[in-house]
Amino acid sequence: MRRAFVTLGIAFGVAVVALFAFLIYVLLASGDPKYWEGEIAAFERRDVSNPPPENAVLFVGGRDLRLWSSFAEDMAPVTIIQRGFGGAQLSHINHYRARIVLPYDPRAIVVMAGEADLSDVRGRRPEDLLDDFRTFALSLRAEGEKSPIYFVSLRPAPAREERWYGQQRANALIADYVRGEREMYFIDVSSAMVDEQGNIREDLYRWDGLTLNDKGYETLGPIIRQRLIDAGYGGLRSSR
Repeated sequence: MRRAFVTLGIAFGVAVVALFAFLIYVLLASGDPKYWEGEIAAFERRDVSNPPPENAVLFVGGRDLRLWSSFAEDMAPVTIIQRGFGGAQLSHINHYRARIVLPYDPRAIVVMAGEADLSDVRGRRPEDLLDDFRTFALSLRAEGEKSPIYFVSLRPAPAREERWYGQQRANALIADYVRGEREMYFIDVSSAMVDEQGNIREDLYRWDGLTLNDKGYETLGPIIRQRLIDAGYGGLRSSR
């Protein structure tokens, strides 16, 4: 009997170590843009079988955008293309810009990413996010893409409360940068996700304290939608 318990204990220990090693592998691998190649290829296959709408506002980003199941309805009457993949970082979006931005001739480009960058095990800093966003925007301009570019602020999460200071720093850096650039804009959603005392609103998240729930999306959606409508994206495209 004792031998059986010892064997069971060893097996359990090996399983825990294997699981831990797998999680470390995922964390490291997901920092490489090539990790998301399958999802990008899926977008391309979908574009062939179900061509995306013309005259649309293109959203690119990571987890929040990918999991937003009612996104098209929540943004109406703004016509959108939704290209959220994995837990994408800003550098990943830039890596795939020739495949998820340039083919669509978008009316505007909205970037929803950044939280995963500061959670990266390689130690990304707020200044790195600014550099990555600037590289993305300036690369598009160099390639002839003149559409306005919007950056949606990084939002807090109860499970990553210790990173909120860095996220606020990144928001401030990017907001300051776009103020000095033509056709670049900042959309603040994070202010609506904290209470009057500045505490993160836990009612906007699922049990994990990380993933937005329906109420979380209901908080973000109207802010983004109204900003786009105010900018004239709720109707037909005007000539540029």
